[in-house]
Order: sequence, then structure tokens, then C-alpha cells
Amino acid sequence: MKSLRLFGVFLCGLLCLASAHADTSPVEEYKIKAGYIFNFTKFITWSEEANTETFNICIVGTDPFGEVINGIEQHSAFNHPIKVFRLSAVNQEPHCHIVYIGAGGNVKAATLGKNILTVGEEAPFIKQCGMIAFVKQQDKIKLQINLKQLQQSGLKVSAKLLEVSELVEGCGHD
Repeated sequence: MKSLRLFGVFLCGLLCLASAHADTSPVEEYKIKAGYIFNFTKFITWSEEANTETFNICIVGTDPFGEVINGIEQHSAFNHPIKVFRLSAVNQEPHCHIVYIGAGGNVKAATLGKNILTVGEEAPFIKQCGMIAFVKQQDKIKLQINLKQLQQSGLKVSAKLLEVSELVEGCGHD
């Protein structure tokens, strides 16, 4: 019963984030997006082969988060401490579980690995084979998910996350 209540709290938090207004300051906007990234660890499952000492969130390209995302390191995912890395390329060590592709980052390079969730900004990110995009619609931050690309990476996504997202196709699909 307690785990069901905890799940309800996380779901409520995710739903509240789904209706978050995008017309806030850039710092507030990226706090909301950092919250989404953390909540992805609650609604997406990585296979055992992605098991490492730490759960690694990597930012590739321009880092729009600045210090706001660093608070994630006070939490854990799958009983592993979360670490945030800022990288110039995806193929650098460490193994990344979640890769946020900022401006100047290469989405295609990030999609080559299994068990890597790619996250980025706006609809073109999905067209470039990204998995989850933050999109501003009607003054709110929404999620678009390329389910096929996500599943091809070996990740499993909760139906609860899919319910609050728009499913779209990418990688050249129209």
C-alpha cells in the first residue's frame, strides 16, 4: 500500500510538471525540465546490462541547465547514486543512461548505444532520432515521445508516462 501511495505521489508530480507553464524564466523552465529528467528514472526501465555503480545523466553539447540540474545528484535511481556529467561527445566515458542533447550535440551518435535514453528540445529533435523532446505548446512544456526509437534502444516505458505524452514518429518518418 505504501509503494502504491509513493507511486501516486510521483505520478502526481509528473502530471503537475506536464502542465507546467513554459512562459516562466529560463531558470524556472530548466528546473522543470530537470524535474522531468529525474522523473524519467521512475517511469523508464533500463535493462540489467546497463547496470553501473552510478546512474549517469550526461549533457552533451551546450548545457542550458547550468547549476539547476546539479541537485539531481542528491537522489538515486535504481539504488545507485545519480551523477551528472557534461561531455563534449556521447562516446566518452562514462556510460550514460540518460543523454540530454543540447545545441551542438549529435543526436545520431547518441542513438547508437543500447540502454541510452536521449532527451532534447523541440519537435526537430524527434525527427533526428531523439526519444523524448520537450516541446512548448500553448504556453506549457509538453513531452513528445518517439516510442519506436525508445523501444529499439532496449528501454521499457511505463504506460503512465505515455498517458501524459504525445507519441510521434521520428528518424525520417512522417
